[in-house]
Amino acid sequence: MLRTTLAQLALLLIGVFLFVDSTYLMAQNNFSFGVTLPFGISIFLICAGLKWHPLHAWLRQKETRKRLWVAGWSIAALWLTSVAAFFYFIQAGHDTDIKRVQGSVKSIVVLGAGSDHCGTTPTLAARLDLGYLWAQQFPAARVIVSGGQDFGEQCTEAQVMGDYLIAKGLPASRILREDRSTNTYENFIFSKQLMTQNGIHTHDGLLIVTSDFHSVRSRQIALKAGFDNIASAGADTPLGVRYNSWLREYFSFIKGWLLGEY
Repeated sequence: MLRTTLAQLALLLIGVFLFVDSTYLMAQNNFSFGVTLPFGISIFLICAGLKWHPLHAWLRQKETRKRLWVAGWSIAALWLTSVAAFFYFIQAGHDTDIKRVQGSVKSIVVLGAGSDHCGTTPTLAARLDLGYLWAQQFPAARVIVSGGQDFGEQCTEAQVMGDYLIAKGLPASRILREDRSTNTYENFIFSKQLMTQNGIHTHDGLLIVTSDFHSVRSRQIALKAGFDNIASAGADTPLGVRYNSWLREYFSFIKGWLLGEY
């Protein structure tokens, strides 16, 4: 009886935590997969916790139901183990030393991370702040801000990003705005076109600035897009969205592998 009560309480507590977390983020117009999936899981867990006794009475009526219930939780446990392993991998940090770039850095690409009513999200601001610091280290490098128009927004990420860097003191003449991309692969494809138009080649030194969790995948996608002289720098992900972002990246890794993006 005690074990049953503890299991029921655990489901409810985890469900309520996920519900509050995901609802808070969705209220800020964040509907990424790393937010909507925990929301769906929270509804299931809360319902399972509240209906614990009727649910188990229903399961006991047929052996097949009990087996499917056990199999489902076993699969869930395996999945959670893989997510935990991925989180451990991501949190280690995967920046690449700028010294690996042959010659000088000619361009810095700052990848978009979603805008909020034509303003910066905390994740995007962290990327831009880091990009600004690196732009000061390489005063001759052009800075490409890359991001298209998010759903429901009246502006592009590139516009928001460029204005943010100018407000911090970066000369507008150094900024190139790539405003068509909707994913990481397009970030690099469209940025490459813009760079070529401005005399920057794929073999010139490139620094990718993104979030810490995104460094590995973005670097691999850049290689697939034709860049071959690159380094990457990852900004710390704000704690409030960190684990949701990591979960989204977990699925993005799988999707990218299936689609051959790297």
